[in-house]
Amino acid sequence: MKARTLLNEFKKHDIGPYIEVPCSILAPVISELLKDGSCEVINPVNEAIAMGLAAGSYMATRKVPVLMTQNSGLCNTLNAFTSLNAMYRIPALYLISWRGEPGKKDAPEHYIMGRKTKKMLEVLDIPYVVLSEKGYEKQIQKMMDTMRRTAKPAAIILRRGLLDKEEAPKVKSSGSISKSKAIDVIMDAARGKVHFVTTNGFISREAFHSLNKKNIEKDNSPFYMLGSMGHALPIALGMSGRVNDGKKLMVLDGDGGCLMQMGAMVSVGKNKPVDLVHVVLDNGMYASTGGQPTVSGDIDLCKVAEGCGYKSTYRITGVTELKKKFPQILRKTGPTLVHILISNSEKKDRSRISEKYSCRQVKERFMERVCPGKRREK
Repeated sequence: MKARTLLNEFKKHDIGPYIEVPCSILAPVISELLKDGSCEVINPVNEAIAMGLAAGSYMATRKVPVLMTQNSGLCNTLNAFTSLNAMYRIPALYLISWRGEPGKKDAPEHYIMGRKTKKMLEVLDIPYVVLSEKGYEKQIQKMMDTMRRTAKPAAIILRRGLLDKEEAPKVKSSGSISKSKAIDVIMDAARGKVHFVTTNGFISREAFHSLNKKNIEKDNSPFYMLGSMGHALPIALGMSGRVNDGKKLMVLDGDGGCLMQMGAMVSVGKNKPVDLVHVVLDNGMYASTGGQPTVSGDIDLCKVAEGCGYKSTYRITGVTELKKKFPQILRKTGPTLVHILISNSEKKDRSRISEKYSCRQVKERFMERVCPGKRREK
């Protein structure tokens, strides 16, 4: 099924704006929306904010907005659903990608929510359909009629493979250094001096590749995140002051992850962890979901960090500058933000960490390094 076909059907119902937090399953629809030009597209930094935007838009226009999210992001909308949409009777059409659908291979971070997606909707009395290529017009009409009758949200679930792939519009990046090169430089400079928390997606994969290529993973304790986007910084902040081996705590973050839970930067400034180095690798896009743009190009992360109370900030655009400054950065007393503008080139052949380690093994190997001598879990 072509994404254009689905978009044309939505247009018949005069719905919008389309508020999207990206997913690879939703990527064909997002690409068509960006090419179309006649539909308003909003890309908030997380799904909870998307719910507020959708509610405000509906009250100003009486048009039903479309909230596009993967099923993991559905959980992030539920406080707003229960205390805003359901209580005030404000409709929105959820368009939910079904990651981790039972019986289909997916990344491990999607399996729990994959099994529970339909149950979550049923528990909260959110009407839904699982879209099919045959009969999709009637399914969409049914959800529209339901929202008109109840004045509450309804949902359409998209399975992987239903939509044909579409080429996403290219995002122009401000940086010249590749992600792989930036991570290689950081790993070399930080060898034996830090404990890493690497954000989900390609950054964790690239860090995994770099450490194993150099055979230095044992020297650079890594906690590879496979899900929980936006929580790399809070995890490291929770460790700060509790790991007493003299090593720094370094977050390898992406612009999408950093923006998604940017409130964590306020907590960093409040707590002022002297051992924290927060690195944001910024290519201006959600790389692992198809290259949809983030809003990082519209803000100055260094000024944000300064306003939050970080002690030092650095903005780096090239490999020579990175090689020169990073050893100096590691000697600084934190908290420190390092905003590195990278290119949008990606190494697509990087293996998933889950092909070698389970999530529990990732956690236990990390804990053995930061909490040596502690009893292993059964």
